[in-house]
Amino acid sequence: NQTGGKMMDKKKGILWYFSQVFMLYGIIILFLSIFCKYFGEEGATISTIFALGNKGLSVSTMFEFFLAIAIIVLLRLFFMTDMIIKKMPLVLRSVAMITVGLLVAIGFIFAFGWFPVDDGQSWVMFFVSFALSCGISTFVATIAEKQENKRLEEALKRFKEEN
Repeated sequence: NQTGGKMMDKKKGILWYFSQVFMLYGIIILFLSIFCKYFGEEGATISTIFALGNKGLSVSTMFEFFLAIAIIVLLRLFFMTDMIIKKMPLVLRSVAMITVGLLVAIGFIFAFGWFPVDDGQSWVMFFVSFALSCGISTFVATIAEKQENKRLEEALKRFKEEN
């Protein structure tokens, strides 16, 4: 049934979206909590993220990061699937996604005062951490893609042997 198949795809897409959002949210909150524990007192005077010092993250900060991650995962869905953009090369999609993601993060910095926008050192630290997270994400995605390709090649080989 055509309609049933399309409905299943949409459900799978929604489940994928929420699983990605919550997975990334958990990772980000874990790292923020660790930073908060060890650097929160120093950060409390600089960033709204660490407003509670080393006592933890505020509910508003956690919601801000949840919203940011939800937007980033939507961007990933937009740029990295063939649902909307069908002919753009992967490298160009990646550059566009990182650029728009960077703009979203900068927007959040201004909107929520994550750090003083006139502090050069904070911007340097932000760009370094953004670059590191992009690098780590790319590395992990590359490994995952290689493993998936290997799994698919093995399945294709088994299929050809059986037929």
